[in-house]
Amino acid sequence: MCPLMRSFYLSLVLLSLVACATPAEGELLVADPNPLAAPIPTIADALDCGTPASAGGLANALELQRVDVDTTAFPLAKCNDGTPATFFFRPGSTVDGRKRWVIQLQGGGGCRHPDACAQRWCSVGTNFGMTQMTSTLAPPDGTRGDGILERAAAFGSPMRTWNHVFLRYCSSDNWSGMSGPVVVDSHHPITGAAVQFQIEFNGRAILDAVVQLLRRDGSGPLTYVFGQGGDLPDLDTAETVVFAGASAGGGGVINNADYLGDVLRTHNLCQGQGCLEYRAIVDSTFGPSGETLDWTTSSVCAQQGLCTWEQIVASGNSMFTRHGDQSCATWHAANDPATAWQCGDADHAVRNHVTTPMLVRQGLVDQLLSGNSIDSGVSVPGQGAMTLALFAERVRDELLELGQLTSAEEAAAMSPPALYGPRCPKHETISNNVATYNVTVGNAVPRTMFDIFNNWRSGAAPNHAVHSAGGVIDCN
Repeated sequence: MCPLMRSFYLSLVLLSLVACATPAEGELLVADPNPLAAPIPTIADALDCGTPASAGGLANALELQRVDVDTTAFPLAKCNDGTPATFFFRPGSTVDGRKRWVIQLQGGGGCRHPDACAQRWCSVGTNFGMTQMTSTLAPPDGTRGDGILERAAAFGSPMRTWNHVFLRYCSSDNWSGMSGPVVVDSHHPITGAAVQFQIEFNGRAILDAVVQLLRRDGSGPLTYVFGQGGDLPDLDTAETVVFAGASAGGGGVINNADYLGDVLRTHNLCQGQGCLEYRAIVDSTFGPSGETLDWTTSSVCAQQGLCTWEQIVASGNSMFTRHGDQSCATWHAANDPATAWQCGDADHAVRNHVTTPMLVRQGLVDQLLSGNSIDSGVSVPGQGAMTLALFAERVRDELLELGQLTSAEEAAAMSPPALYGPRCPKHETISNNVATYNVTVGNAVPRTMFDIFNNWRSGAAPNHAVHSAGGVIDCN
């Protein structure tokens, strides 16, 4: 039995570890060619143990308004269980704010093997559950806007007056799927009985549908009914868009940032150089690169025979087709086809191929990422088994390397990212007011994440704040 998973580590291997699943435990099946066969049940119909999550839920509130995506217009915009995807919005509160947008992807783990998905649905070995796989448990009216979506003036968010859009996560795929239902063989997480079900992986399709609605492509404006009401502006008129996410949402930003930027620039009504300011924020998904670690000492090697990062990535990408950063695939096809497998790893893409200007925020002692990395038994070559000190050292060094783009494969096309690296344990910070506004990095001049964000947008210095040894630790 897996230990209780406190939250989610985006790294492929740890998704395998916390699920206690191997590829042999749940093989992908070809859909039954016999049209007269009994319909294959959804995961909800096949498993009677569906359990709401104890983590990652959203509060019902009359701030960001709920929208259910019409699956007759967008047939792939579905959660794992086939229910319609949902998102939340509120219009900008000023004339200038209505020209600017923040679009945030929710995080919440994932599953990469059929048994892992069954365990996730039933909240076995994890504190996620069916909450992250269905829209039936989404807040019925709306939800709060916290962290980067906080509107209260006292917090001083530079985004407080902007249009706010929050996409709820229910696809378990790091926002990368466009697969429709796939049929899998699995096991009941409680009884162990063999079960077969269909499950949807449509994260990118959900993003596509929401963006099309925001662009009013084939539809009218979204009308906000809370407070004084009013229509959401047309996304095609935007002057600024910030695309943000944490944990699995951060993985979703990595997978989709360049893709979404192309869509927005193609349809923006200004259509000129500098018309659209487009940036990304990636939070709580920048652990040590799996490519640099020794997996022969890990439990995934001992238990599943996956002893190299290439084997681990391949195993984690076997259940459905993933859609990640396209320039990664193009670069590897032209320069190093033997390493094309690396494009299935969002950690590789963010270090080498995301050309969208981005701010990367990562707690150096992130309690989820560090805990799961240590528990995996992975080693640092020449330094031994992963420890909290080694984790913090690797994250800090790799953040600073990312900031210089010294080894990036597409360095010439990438913008040096802004960096924020507090020595703090909080995971998934940008939806939390304390972590967003109260945490600081620096001794003589303590800086918040938004201090770095504002400098980065304006071209001022510094646009890096990464904790160094002996520095003040301010996690509030």
